[in-house]
Amino acid sequence: MYDGTTIPRYRIFTEPQSVPVTNPTPTFHNYNVLLERVVHSSREIIFFFGSALSLPECEGAPGVPSVAGILSLVEATLMDTPSAFAPVRDQPDVGAAYQKAFHQLQAYRGQDAANEVIRRAVLKSRKVTLGQPNTQSILDLNSCRTLDDDFAGWHLRPSLIALGKLLANHSGRFGKTVLTTNFDPLIQIAIRTAHGMYIRTMMHDDGSLNQSEGPGIQIVHLHGYWYGTDTLHVPTQIGSRRTQLKRSLERLLQNRTLVVMGCGGWDDIFMSSLSDLVSDTELNPDVLWTFHESDEDVIRSKYAHVFTKLAPAMSRGRAQFYAGVDLHVFLPQLLARLKDGAVSDEQTHINEILERLGELSPKLRHSILGKIDPSLIVRVDDLKLKHDTLEKELLETRDKSEERAKILEEEAARLAAELQQAQAALTSSRLALTSAAMKDISWLTMIRTQMMPKQPGRVPFHNSKEVALRGYHASAGGQRAVPVLSEVTWSQVAYQENNLHRGYYAALIFKGNNFVPGVVWTCRRSGEGLPAGNSDYFWTLPNIYFGDYLEISSGDGAPEAPLSWRGYEFQVKNPEGNVSEWVKFSYPFDDTILENIRLESFRVGVELLESGKASEAVEPLRKSYVFTDRMLGIDDPDTQEKKAIWNQAIDEAALSKLRFRIGDRLTVVSGESVGVTGTVEKLLLRHLHAYLIRPENGDEPFQASDVQVKLREA
Repeated sequence: MYDGTTIPRYRIFTEPQSVPVTNPTPTFHNYNVLLERVVHSSREIIFFFGSALSLPECEGAPGVPSVAGILSLVEATLMDTPSAFAPVRDQPDVGAAYQKAFHQLQAYRGQDAANEVIRRAVLKSRKVTLGQPNTQSILDLNSCRTLDDDFAGWHLRPSLIALGKLLANHSGRFGKTVLTTNFDPLIQIAIRTAHGMYIRTMMHDDGSLNQSEGPGIQIVHLHGYWYGTDTLHVPTQIGSRRTQLKRSLERLLQNRTLVVMGCGGWDDIFMSSLSDLVSDTELNPDVLWTFHESDEDVIRSKYAHVFTKLAPAMSRGRAQFYAGVDLHVFLPQLLARLKDGAVSDEQTHINEILERLGELSPKLRHSILGKIDPSLIVRVDDLKLKHDTLEKELLETRDKSEERAKILEEEAARLAAELQQAQAALTSSRLALTSAAMKDISWLTMIRTQMMPKQPGRVPFHNSKEVALRGYHASAGGQRAVPVLSEVTWSQVAYQENNLHRGYYAALIFKGNNFVPGVVWTCRRSGEGLPAGNSDYFWTLPNIYFGDYLEISSGDGAPEAPLSWRGYEFQVKNPEGNVSEWVKFSYPFDDTILENIRLESFRVGVELLESGKASEAVEPLRKSYVFTDRMLGIDDPDTQEKKAIWNQAIDEAALSKLRFRIGDRLTVVSGESVGVTGTVEKLLLRHLHAYLIRPENGDEPFQASDVQVKLREA
């Protein structure tokens, strides 16, 4: 406890500590230097992508339109009010024109119109196929959500395909988060196409990045998403104070390498967070900012605001700038370089395990190290020393001789390539020796008992390092194990087990063989699946993976919880795409008990409905329908009858809560249409805004809820 007499050693984080800034003149490196820097980065890399990532490859190709294309959509939306778009044409550059266009659009048509423009723009990334409806007219939320899940229907440029593979197969190297101001789903589509997993965080307001949790790459849309959120465009939106998000971004980027591509550096929450972050001498982010332009004078003039924001990092060598970088060329080349010899994430795991084994068993570590060719270790150490010395000389030379600096940069790149090859050879040697040692069952037992979490683990796929240690690359290549699913059943489980928190009381239990970390599952009603060979199922990660045992949380109310899965069949898929055979759900049902529950629930529900207690009748009638459906089948006439009566109860229960009926004349007392008077034309019983009202002034009908209206006074 701190008693006030000594200075505590711990830093109390309040506001970033400012650093004297002299606004140094930015220098620029070329494309090849960036490639070497990223390949040999010793830190996690976080990518930030701007609009350039989603642009079409050429005119007429699928892709999100450029600023000029977006302006055309805004102008078309305002075509009935030509004066509204006129001020846009007076803006000095495309960035100002873009912001002015949306400022005018919001003023004349509202935020919904701005959101619709973005939806239309994003839908231009869809593939055009024969017989496909006009996607530009599909703008409602449900349709957008359906299209979002249709991975095959989106066009991906080669650069996006490469990005998906980089993120899915090298997540240890490129972190677990991607930042973007784009509204489109192309990054997530690219990840899923590469058989990876993602979670999406849509930030159109303040909030923490931790509000989204789950396995996979987190894609953070800082300005909103193309549906389901508002989209942010104008300074009052993108520059608004978002304290929680700012702190989250600062925590994410500290002590990591940020690679910024296709970004103009607008004054938004990202730039505000980055500016504060690079001003703090103890957080030390590295910023690699890329420019598509090659002319250095043009870059200095056009992006002066970026250099001002990053001046503290420039003075400490923490911000580097790269000119002439086309991200659509860079990403495929980066993927190729990593494939051609970079240390894989699995090999990195091996190094981590070797460190742990050194603690648990010095005998094993000494045995492995004693068999490694000592010349490999000497060469790696020698190259590291030469590279570090050259980097130091380069840092001192940059401000003195540009010509000498370029020579040193080329030499540093050559040394880095040699160092990479030497490290790969050393790691391969360790891999071979370690794999040989791991054939001894005693080592495997030690790993499982001392290095792996106990079952159940709420961190799925916790033994990926063990898999890497045994030479298995689960993401791509290597062995391609075909999973074997032998049984799927339902069981009650302990809420807590072995001092670990499970968090549910019942689960579906999958048993089989060859389940690989990253395995996913899907299901369908038996006999009602899609055509043979179809792969468009919804695949989901299990709650718990433990070797050849999977758990998926389930309802715990027997017998209905297991009954809800009766008639279903299941399939599992490993990360490489290999799938098991379909296996039917199995459980020891007592059909006599089920039949008694089915009939009794129906009897009680009908009696309540006939006595005018529709709300109370809904639940027993639902239960009767579910039991009938699972026992007799969805197409059985008895099932259809039970479903119709259950729906009747739902409608009557909803109707009983409404004060007014068709033909009543109402006045709106709150909401967007306050003060409007009209007649109830239709009752939408399954909607919160249940009244469809036709206004007396001749406008289009609109919806209102019961609390928003009152009976019109005579």
